Amino acid sequence: MQIIPMNYYVWAALGMVFLVAVLNRDFGPMKKHENRAVQTGEVVFSGREIPSELKEDLPVSDRGTIGGLVWPIVALIIGTVAAMLFTGSRAAGEGADIFAIFENTDVAKSLFIGGVIGLITALVVFARQAAVFPEGAGAVLGKGIVEGIKSMLPAVYILFLAWTIVALIGELGTGTYLAGLVEKSGLNIGFLPMILFVTAGIMAFAAGTSWGSFGILLPIAGEIAAATDISLLLPALAAVLAGAVFGDHCSPISDTTILSSTGAGSNHIDHVMTQIPYALVSALAAAAGYIVLGFTENMFLGLAVTILLLVMFAFILKRTK
Repeated sequence: MQIIPMNYYVWAALGMVFLVAVLNRDFGPMKKHENRAVQTGEVVFSGREIPSELKEDLPVSDRGTIGGLVWPIVALIIGTVAAMLFTGSRAAGEGADIFAIFENTDVAKSLFIGGVIGLITALVVFARQAAVFPEGAGAVLGKGIVEGIKSMLPAVYILFLAWTIVALIGELGTGTYLAGLVEKSGLNIGFLPMILFVTAGIMAFAAGTSWGSFGILLPIAGEIAAATDISLLLPALAAVLAGAVFGDHCSPISDTTILSSTGAGSNHIDHVMTQIPYALVSALAAAAGYIVLGFTENMFLGLAVTILLLVMFAFILKRTK
């Protein structure tokens, strides 16, 4: 709980979302895509440029309802959480508290069970509306299943290749090597949070996983802080958490990045390149905050510096045509 105010990148990223929405300003590759859409009427759909006059040819249905979208998602969430509680309570034994239950839960099995429950709910919702399809419910359902599989195949391909690369990186010991560079650096201890932030970002970007970077760097960051200045323990851990999230945001092999581009129907690399400038601005503001935090050990002063730099960037962005 004490680390929450020190997670500067998260606060900066949230602030960036708010500023871009309020100011209605884009920059970098995103601005290029926005200008093209406004000036030429062309949009990107699954990596294909489609003129605006052809948009009506895209598959559209006016037979859906809000419940058709909401209830399967609600069932997915409830089913997954219930399965986590069930598997965790069986593994933890009788009398276990909620923390022990979640510690021992089988996440993979719970996600599978929740997905099956969500799918069954979607089929039930579809069955209730089957009568409105003049071409036959079976034909519509079959086409929907085929199109759904086709839409998810690119994500499956990329994830499979990404997991292969992550496994190779793990075998090579890339994360351990990067962490060793931090441990052996002879810089002023005040730079430790910023160094850990940058290292965690590079590691997560290369490995495509924030949780993997947590597991490697958190113990090492704790050891460095304990051996040098114990007061920097929480700032060091916060910097690792923030940096790993930053690297995961930017990484083209991160599962969150892959699923985000797939869900939006955008070209995967286009999605990566358009989000990197926003993440970099937030990361630079956070890095400055960690320098202040490392030398002053005042978490709110570091947060204030991060916010101030973000506001300055917003002022510059507002004045830019």
